[in-house]
Amino acid sequence: MAEESGDRRAATAALRHSSALAASCEGAATPGLFHAAGPIPLSGREREIVMLAAKGMASKDIAERLFVSVRTVSNHLQHAYTKLGVSSRAGLAQALGSAS
Repeated sequence: MAEESGDRRAATAALRHSSALAASCEGAATPGLFHAAGPIPLSGREREIVMLAAKGMASKDIAERLFVSVRTVSNHLQHAYTKLGVSSRAGLAQALGSAS
């Protein structure tokens, strides 16, 4: 429903939640589980920025380290939040842990 309304962040969060529930069902197999869309992969730069942010590095420090503007870091983080279905830096480490 979230995907149909255009809320990609909520759709991704729902997909992660349903995948976790399906994994806890010990081999359950239904048509809905086979047709679930996979998560949208992060770009190389998004992954690089997300990894630094998940380690607690401030946007300004990330920008200086990667020779980009703070706004560029913020944009990459927002795109990654949407793709990972999180809404803050606090959710990054958890999302990255379940994606590994």
